[in-house]
Amino acid sequence: MLPVQALIALATPVLLLLIWLGACGPAAAPSPEPMGPAVLLHGVAVPVELALTPEEQRQGLSDRPSLAPGTGMLFVFETEHALTFWMRNMHFPLDMVWIDAGCTVVDISQDVPPPTPGTPNSDLPRYSPDGPARYVLEINAGESDALGLGPGDRVSFAGTISGDYGC
Repeated sequence: MLPVQALIALATPVLLLLIWLGACGPAAAPSPEPMGPAVLLHGVAVPVELALTPEEQRQGLSDRPSLAPGTGMLFVFETEHALTFWMRNMHFPLDMVWIDAGCTVVDISQDVPPPTPGTPNSDLPRYSPDGPARYVLEINAGESDALGLGPGDRVSFAGTISGDYGC
């Protein structure tokens, strides 16, 4: 054999093996999509819509037929204070996770039911935490239990709100 032919004969199986290993090896990880606003609860990122303005906070999740599982709405207030929420025009039950300015869960109102249709606003139950709060995370009923959340747990904000609003 000529030296070039010998080199090709030896190199061909090695090249084929490298090509095969590349094809069978792990695929390159796709670039992560930019995450929208999220709240981290026990390491689980819960995508959220933000309620920042008085108008957004008044509307909240009212008049919606449902909330996608594993998502929520985060209400952000300027300061920590005694908060009171109600379920006006709600159509599904919620867990309300009350969070203080130090990013600690102060209370959870679990499985808050929607009101009976036609209930006058003056007769709607009001919900408040055991202490002052700056944030309220509304998630589907039962999800706080599923995540193992309780008073004293720490939360943080992630995605496009990482480092914003104090958590």
